[in-house]
Amino acid sequence: MPTCLDSHRARIRCGRRNERLRLLSLSCVWCVSWALSVSRCYAPPPLITGDVPTADKGRFELYAGFRYQDTGTIARQIPHTELIYGITERWEVGVEGNYLSRAGEYGFDDVTLATKLVLLPEAERRPGFAASYELKLDNGDAERGLGSGGFEHDLRLRAQKSFAWFTPIVNVGYVLVPDAEISGTRSARQDVWRASFAQEWQVAKRTKLLSEIYWRTSDEPGEPNRLAWNAGFKHKLSDNLSVHAAVGESLRSGNRGGPDLRVYAGVKWEFDAPWKR
Repeated sequence: MPTCLDSHRARIRCGRRNERLRLLSLSCVWCVSWALSVSRCYAPPPLITGDVPTADKGRFELYAGFRYQDTGTIARQIPHTELIYGITERWEVGVEGNYLSRAGEYGFDDVTLATKLVLLPEAERRPGFAASYELKLDNGDAERGLGSGGFEHDLRLRAQKSFAWFTPIVNVGYVLVPDAEISGTRSARQDVWRASFAQEWQVAKRTKLLSEIYWRTSDEPGEPNRLAWNAGFKHKLSDNLSVHAAVGESLRSGNRGGPDLRVYAGVKWEFDAPWKR
């Protein structure tokens, strides 16, 4: 978090290079990395909000792109990748991985495994509902700011309803944050509530405009909650290939809770599994 980094820099300028500073520095690195990882949730880019439908049975959806986020420290994911597979018409599984650049450090951050199940398909007179579960692994190097130092469990409910050219989508979720340690120092993390409301406008046969507002509680005691927005588009280049992008920032005064800026741009490629008949 910015306050941790400011404290860290101030102590460095004062020349207090001792064991207490080393542990404080590791804690600050964790604060920043976790603040970013919390905003990462299982949802097809470019938005934070996840939709209800799953990938078609026997088909893959590959997302690849560039993600930039500034929350006091600039983080770049080049590339950001997600691979999703439709097991049935109402059940999909996925994996997400990123190559991360942050504060002069480079490497792979924590991998995420996810699944989504449609509980009730959308019908003419009712919305569709789905539930998703995401497990973020602890494979990234937390001491270098390339991971959060522990596992996280993300549970989320989703609902959406299409009205001709307009589709609203609602998400409500909870992130369970077990205890984690970085170099023997236990983090002060706490569980997180989150909610988001997204909108899609079908403005042309192959083009949609997108927008969303999202909120989440802080994972750090005493730190501000996040309230932010994103806006973007999706455009189909062909039946199997599309491009998409979004940009957003905090809605709070002085960008409290972050982010100062969030940008995503990428592509989506759909293809049949080799074993599909």
